Amino acid sequence: MDLNFLIVILLILFFAIFMGYYLLVVIHIPELFFVTNSFNQKIISECKTLLQPYRPTFWCFNRHLMLVVLLFREFRSKEYKYDLIEQVRMKDGGITGLAWSGITNIKSKDRTPIVVIFHTIAGDEQDVKNTVRYITSELNWIAVVCIRRGHGSLPLTKPQINTMGSTSDLKKQLDHIHKKFPNAPLFGVGISAGSGLLARYLGESGLKSKFKAAVAISPAYDIEKAFHRIHPMYSKIMGQRLIDYFLKKHYESLSQLKGFPEVMNTKTMGEFQDRLHHVAGYKSKEEYYLNSNPINVAKNIKTPLLILNSEDDPICVYMNVMENLHWLTTLQHSILVKTKRGSHVAYFEGLFANSWSDSVLGEYFQAVLKQTETVKTTRKVAGKKKKK
Repeated sequence: MDLNFLIVILLILFFAIFMGYYLLVVIHIPELFFVTNSFNQKIISECKTLLQPYRPTFWCFNRHLMLVVLLFREFRSKEYKYDLIEQVRMKDGGITGLAWSGITNIKSKDRTPIVVIFHTIAGDEQDVKNTVRYITSELNWIAVVCIRRGHGSLPLTKPQINTMGSTSDLKKQLDHIHKKFPNAPLFGVGISAGSGLLARYLGESGLKSKFKAAVAISPAYDIEKAFHRIHPMYSKIMGQRLIDYFLKKHYESLSQLKGFPEVMNTKTMGEFQDRLHHVAGYKSKEEYYLNSNPINVAKNIKTPLLILNSEDDPICVYMNVMENLHWLTTLQHSILVKTKRGSHVAYFEGLFANSWSDSVLGEYFQAVLKQTETVKTTRKVAGKKKKK
């Protein structure tokens, strides 16, 4: 048999097997978990993407390859130019930031919706730029990134770092946003560790939350357990990343703090978090987790919330979802979306590896806004009829 002919036959066979696997195993309809009520059902009916098969990019549907592509894109892409970056001073002298996009020609009294974005554990306004770009270009809404203390180019004016952020800092940032655009409805998006801060805020605030709705992408739930479950390779890489990003970067400010050497000597992500308490301003590991772990207050969430988790996530592993599913499915206005593929926050789809999760959050926010406006209109009409 001719060698070239044999090679062609083998390539065709390989392609057929590959496509068969992709079509039968990789492509899937997301599984939804929610309380059956009229609100959730109406929202889901408006989110067509959730009702259709998710087709991960065929050339990078592997969880590790998705992360490689995600990191490569972030490394190679140009810096996103924001309309405005503000520094917001906290009561204790600490500095946080707000990076605004889509506010050109927007007046203070306008009602253009604002999406507040919470970045990753060692990120800033640049690592969420693709989501910012989607919100401003596809939805024509405003996007603002809440930059946490010690992140990005912010000065660390007070020697204190909490990788999970602070809800007291966040409340100050939200007050600033509200004062700037008092009539604009607010929506929240938490990405990876950013979803932890978002959930912590939503749980602490309950019915007083400033958000009309929120989306949590690849949350870890109980961070005291979750950070020890990260894939060993990523745990070591991320642990070193946090040392470089926080401790070495702010060495002069943090090195005199009690417990600093112990944190510097950590080898994994879990160890870093367990030893961070003194550097974060707490007396013990128990006190740190009590005040930072979103799982402690998550059951009190009242804000409509969409949660995205993938079974193949090597960082926020699926075990975290399974052990919390019993209470997640009791939250009246929350929807958990489980996919088989998606890795960690990547969720690529299509030939050019576009973001499936961006499309989902866009549909979800528009559906909630439409639903709340419908309810308002109905109440106004009912009120006028009563007066007559």
